[in-house]
Amino acid sequence: MISRSLLSACVVLFFSIAAFGAPPKKINTGNAEAITEAQLKDYLSFLASDEFEGRDTPSRGLNIAAKFIATELSRWGWKPGGDSGSYFQNIELDQLRIIPSETTVRVDSLSFAFGDDFILSPVEEKLSGNLVYVQSGFFIKSKNLNPYEGIDIQGKFIIVLGGFPQGIGFADFKGRRGEDWDFPSGYAKAHGALGVITIPSKQQFSGWERLKANATVKGTVRVAKFENNESQNSIPVITASERLIKEIFLGEIPDTISMTNSRQAESVRPFALSSKKIFSLSSAVSHEKIITQNVVGILEGKGKKLKDEYVAFGAHYDHVGIGNPVHGDSIYNGADDDGSGTAALLSMAEAFAKGAKPERSLLFVWHCGEEKGLWGSKYFTNYPTVPLSNIITQLNIDMIGRSIADTDTTNNNMTKNNEVFVIGSKMMSSELGAFSEKINNEYLHLSFNYKFDDPNDSQRLFYRSDHYNYAKKGIPIIFYFDGLHEDYHRPSDEVEKIDFNKLCKVTRTVFVTGWNLANMPKKPAVDTPLKEQSTED
Repeated sequence: MISRSLLSACVVLFFSIAAFGAPPKKINTGNAEAITEAQLKDYLSFLASDEFEGRDTPSRGLNIAAKFIATELSRWGWKPGGDSGSYFQNIELDQLRIIPSETTVRVDSLSFAFGDDFILSPVEEKLSGNLVYVQSGFFIKSKNLNPYEGIDIQGKFIIVLGGFPQGIGFADFKGRRGEDWDFPSGYAKAHGALGVITIPSKQQFSGWERLKANATVKGTVRVAKFENNESQNSIPVITASERLIKEIFLGEIPDTISMTNSRQAESVRPFALSSKKIFSLSSAVSHEKIITQNVVGILEGKGKKLKDEYVAFGAHYDHVGIGNPVHGDSIYNGADDDGSGTAALLSMAEAFAKGAKPERSLLFVWHCGEEKGLWGSKYFTNYPTVPLSNIITQLNIDMIGRSIADTDTTNNNMTKNNEVFVIGSKMMSSELGAFSEKINNEYLHLSFNYKFDDPNDSQRLFYRSDHYNYAKKGIPIIFYFDGLHEDYHRPSDEVEKIDFNKLCKVTRTVFVTGWNLANMPKKPAVDTPLKEQSTED
């Protein structure tokens, strides 16, 4: 006879083998195999070509991209999810441009002209007040950096040095803006200053004509419907010429020569200029209404009980347009940021349309204006075209096309070919995080890197892409991201540098995750409400 202890051991061994030794049950991958590297390359090579001129919001290139996406959705039988039976959710913008002939500044009785003596971001104001010098103007509590200590700035113009203080970078902006850190304009506004006068660095001086054109030709664009829009409530920021700087500091200690040299000026302690010296600004702007758009498509589910619920997929299809030339190239194509996500959504939309339908409906949104401050996702979640309460999860794809070599051990802010940063999957819903890992473990076995999953990471990435606006509304999210590379927001973010093998693997993984979310009996529960923070960084 077998002993009781041996029998017990055999029972334990049997269940251990059943739980861990047997091959995992294969998940349903839907039509994922229809997503191919060649297909992704076709879409991305088109959308990130020079003809789209960097897809700025707003721009002709962005509008052409929107029409292309909508045409493809129509060909595949997706239902329009925008306004008035279209694929476009239109967003009205207000474009402000400086009127140079009606914009001047004065130092006491001496007048200075826009363009020659100063540049001003488009804002309409008539202001006068005294002046205070506050070095860089940056407030960073963790670095004991507070140039305003003992200085009264209320009702005055602050004078700051252009650029970051020496030794300071984005990684130092930790915590909440306004409490733990702030930029000069934000601190000035919060503490009652009238405006900011910048002493330019050499680099800023070299870009003088571009700054001038930005104010008079390109202008400032804001979303008309957004209340408390920062650009609507911002204080004037003036970039001063050497002539204007000399006049401002004339008769002051230190002398004007040291204050026109930003390096020398760094050593000058903050101080209030003569109370008899008055700085005045009078500016005027023109207004023009412009329309841009999110692109929205819906694929209705087949489930009688679940088709009114949605799994949302998102990517931003805009980039930063045409900018400063680098090695003769001024078109910022944005192949990875976020041409990769835009192409991934197109490939998934085609695969979903040509395969079996899931139980839940699918909501695809190509967001505009992400680069301007998450405009498109903020607009969609403020003015949704489907009930937000019916969206069970939002999957956001923003940069998934770049890799570093497997042998590279120096760059831990970038991912390898079989690796992707996964952000936010466990932050609001432990069920969603576990589900995401289960799908990956039973499908392509990507390496999920959670380095940036902490909302307080030094780069604050959780707050810097479109998923954040969905999370603020209580919708659990997953954000897929390849990392921070040297071509970020540079003309060199080109299609030639994309790892299409990786792009395909990540796209298929997102597809299969969404497909199975759309077929699961219950939606992922939110067990940790989001703690909202500022998106400005």
